[in-house]
This record gives sequence, C-alpha cells and structure tokens, in this order.
Amino acid sequence: MNEDALSSRERAVSLLECYESLLTEKQRGVMDDYYRYDLSLGEIGENRSISRAGVYDALKKSNEKLEEFEKNLGLLRKKEQMKEKIQTIEKELDPAKKLQLYEELGKEITHGI
Repeated sequence: MNEDALSSRERAVSLLECYESLLTEKQRGVMDDYYRYDLSLGEIGENRSISRAGVYDALKKSNEKLEEFEKNLGLLRKKEQMKEKIQTIEKELDPAKKLQLYEELGKEITHGI
C-alpha cells in the first residue's frame, strides 16, 4: 500500500472515530468492515448481500459524509491540535511553564475550545 493510500485510510479511520454515530447503521457497518476489519469489497458484499458496486458506492458516500461533517464541525482538526498542545507541554522542561501550559489547556477544554 502506498503512502497516499495509507494516509487516506488513516484519515478515514480517524474521521470514522469522530463521526461514526452520525452515519446510518448500514454506512457504519460497511465502513467498519472495510477500514477496521480490512475486508474486501467482495467479502463485504457477500456478508451483507449487496453487490461490490453497492459496497463501493456506500463507502464513497460515507466518506463524503464524513468529510462534510469534518468541514462543518472540525472535530478531527481540534483533536489533532489538542494532541500537538499536549506534546508541546510534555516536552517543556520548566515546571512553572509546564503548569501554565496545562492550566491554559484546561481553560480551553472547560470553555469548549
């Protein structure tokens, strides 16, 4: 699997983690089968009694929905920003500065970022 495909797959899984509850049960199931359980389109189709083309369409539409949710809500972007802030805090050597950064982070979380 090339790097672009891997990063695309990782993004899909990350978006799924953020927004899976907003998908229909069928969409969530197909996405889980493909991205989390690494089943082929044929395997998913066979298990769910739909065509490979139907599986492909469901994946495409679900991915489009996830990207639209991210565009409107930005939860994945916020999650990544939070990770970066935590990494910065963990690297900070000065205890006073580290405490200040943790307090700032706590305020952001308390106020809903």
